[in-house]
Amino acid sequence: MISVEEAQERMLAAIQPLPAITVALAEAAGLVLAEDIIAQEDLPPFANSAMDGYALRSVDTRMENGRPARLRVIGTIAAGYVAEQAIEPGTAMRIMTGAPVPRGADAVIQIELTRSDPSDSSWVEILQEVAPGNNIRAAGEDIRRGQRVLSQGSEIGPWEIGVLATVGQARVKVIRRPRVAIVSTGDEIIDVGEPLQPGKIRNSNGYLLEAAVRRAGAEPQRLGVARDTEESLRQVFSQAMQHDLIITSGGVSVGEFDLVKRIMNEQGVIDFWQINMRPGKPLAFGRIGQVPLLGLPGNPVSAAVTFELFGRPLIRKLLGHRRLHRPQVEVTVEDGVSERTPRRHYVRAHVRREQGRFVARTTGHQGSHITTSLLNANALVIVPEGGKILKPGETAQALMLDWPEE
Repeated sequence: MISVEEAQERMLAAIQPLPAITVALAEAAGLVLAEDIIAQEDLPPFANSAMDGYALRSVDTRMENGRPARLRVIGTIAAGYVAEQAIEPGTAMRIMTGAPVPRGADAVIQIELTRSDPSDSSWVEILQEVAPGNNIRAAGEDIRRGQRVLSQGSEIGPWEIGVLATVGQARVKVIRRPRVAIVSTGDEIIDVGEPLQPGKIRNSNGYLLEAAVRRAGAEPQRLGVARDTEESLRQVFSQAMQHDLIITSGGVSVGEFDLVKRIMNEQGVIDFWQINMRPGKPLAFGRIGQVPLLGLPGNPVSAAVTFELFGRPLIRKLLGHRRLHRPQVEVTVEDGVSERTPRRHYVRAHVRREQGRFVARTTGHQGSHITTSLLNANALVIVPEGGKILKPGETAQALMLDWPEE
């Protein structure tokens, strides 16, 4: 058996990000930039008003003998329009938020600091002195022409979409989404809509992994269930080889009908199998043809945990991400972990913040078949190798499943 860290390193070293494609900006959310984005113009492109008010010369706002300055209003500037006149001494222009600042003005005073006669809009009184630059957004204040605004490898979220739109990036070069084939194995597996028969179980892994793959950012395709025959596996794998990654569940242990490893040796290669962890010891990685294959255990909790530790980082690397692994934090394990195992134990738990520290409580029975132990889990408490236990109140590291990768 190899360690979790060695398995992760060997898997990730075996794959590279997928090729780049160009997509419309509206389709780029959730993808990763394949190039730097360089601004081609200053933004904002012109000095504009940050407030509704009056554009004027700051020197004209000074009071005389304690009386407010009184300025002649020579026009109005709405957003999207440019004033033809310039501000001269003793004059002002009404201006709306976002409108270009007229020539001659060096400040904008907000309307709340002025007074005017509704019956005579040609004059305005200035109730407070303002400094040069007041309420003016300078050209290039946000982005300068030639500035790198986003770097290759950045994940595109809503804020990035907004910046890309601001700099006029109608199309974006990104790493395409991986296409992931999901294969369940075993004669005992039936689909979710079928009635249970003696000895049968429903295909929960196929649906769980489909959802997990989609949440990781890839495009999943369930290819159904491969039966416990080499012919059935070869047939399903012939379809799976059209994808960028194959994820199987079941068929990688040591039983007579665990055939995935046999087909991998026949049509590709096994890099390794068996990892020093619980749940999830029987895990295989290699290739079918040239397509990477991650063979997860058949027990549903084992499949879920090993996907988080290995499948998700693989998909993120294919997507071009630089941050691949979930963060770990120190937690106080409220109820402890009394079960001993020689392998590293990943215990499902719910972590909350309490009085400045993180507190974990396990989610009940930790058997690899207890799917309900996943329901309230937002972390995996890590009990080190060697048969250690955690007494109530002891601390441990926890892998945070609902925090972004680092």
